[in-house]
Amino acid sequence: MSWKTVRIRALDSLLFRDGRPFAAEPGALTARSLPIPPPNTVAGFLRTLIGERKGVDWEYIARERIYSEPVVRGPLPMLNDEFVLPAPADALVVSAAEDGAPRVLRLAPDADTLREGEGCDLPEYHYGMRPLVVPTNEKLAAGYTFWRWAELQQWLCGEVPHPLTRIPPPETETRAHVGINPATGVADEGMLYTVEYRTFENVEVQEGHLVYSEWSFVAQVQTEWEGAIAGVGALGGERRLAFVEPFHQWLECPEPLKRRLKHARCVRMYLATPAIFECGWKPGWIQKVNGEGEPRLIGTPPGLEGITLRLVAAAVPRRTAISGWSLRFNRFGPKPVNWCAPAGSVYFFEVVEGDPGVLAEKCWLESVSDGKEQNGRAENGDRAREAGFGLALWGVWNCDEGG
Repeated sequence: MSWKTVRIRALDSLLFRDGRPFAAEPGALTARSLPIPPPNTVAGFLRTLIGERKGVDWEYIARERIYSEPVVRGPLPMLNDEFVLPAPADALVVSAAEDGAPRVLRLAPDADTLREGEGCDLPEYHYGMRPLVVPTNEKLAAGYTFWRWAELQQWLCGEVPHPLTRIPPPETETRAHVGINPATGVADEGMLYTVEYRTFENVEVQEGHLVYSEWSFVAQVQTEWEGAIAGVGALGGERRLAFVEPFHQWLECPEPLKRRLKHARCVRMYLATPAIFECGWKPGWIQKVNGEGEPRLIGTPPGLEGITLRLVAAAVPRRTAISGWSLRFNRFGPKPVNWCAPAGSVYFFEVVEGDPGVLAEKCWLESVSDGKEQNGRAENGDRAREAGFGLALWGVWNCDEGG
């Protein structure tokens, strides 16, 4: 098997339901879409596309509960011809400075310990977790939802990008629909609902000129198929169309960051895609240790050996709901909801032992989601990892800079 890289381009506005209720009842009459597709949606889309070209026996695939293609990584969004990723959660973008550019402030673990009589309700505080201190009470600037890859590289290296490019999410397109009674052929009373799609092509006027922009998604798939992965398929809700083409770019760890990671005492883990952990916000491969010193949270990322990390802080936004619809004849209907640590979450670690350079060499854009070792499902416990949940980038932070 070999890895192949593809780019997915929308041919129509697309719908990726965000998990909120959508039914014929008050308060649930709008279907809302995520800005970019979740990993399992892209994985299913590519597995179906390649499987059709290989001529696989789908009944056998369903009966054996296996995949036509074992592992998919992605999606990584692109704006025009440049990678853009979700904004890191340890960054605060506040109002513009005198030169008109916004200021980017960094969240850092608090270096001060609590004094006598003080307390803290931070999760796992007694195991060494430290709060992230907000350095300002200014209003945050809107629209900095995604960062250019060049700017995120600087951030992972411990530098502050200036100026920061404003990149809002893809625009929404709202359409109103009405339910039709099949018996009478007229609209059912009260069956008026709306659907919010995402448009991935846009034309706007800037300084008197028309400017065209396009969002697309890049993914890697491990496959034995030797032909080109290209064609049109149905992606997301309502079977809307997208085009797949071979691609040649992928995010590689830049050399300056490799050098910094090689000698780092403190590292950061940034989630490029949502991650599924058995412990909610906390990776299941992080264990509580009580003996031999103060209580602490330590562990080793999946698939690595020879390095031990200690978790000291985390910047995790509100959880993301990932669900879907099962077409299996014996389980037809909505799939159970998975609560994910969202893309952009950042985890702060101290290196206890080992060479942190392996994080760039062997764990760059690899899944850090919990697998069968953490969830106890020997048969299919790695499915979240195989679908691309929890792809991680690694950076550094200054242990001596307290919040």
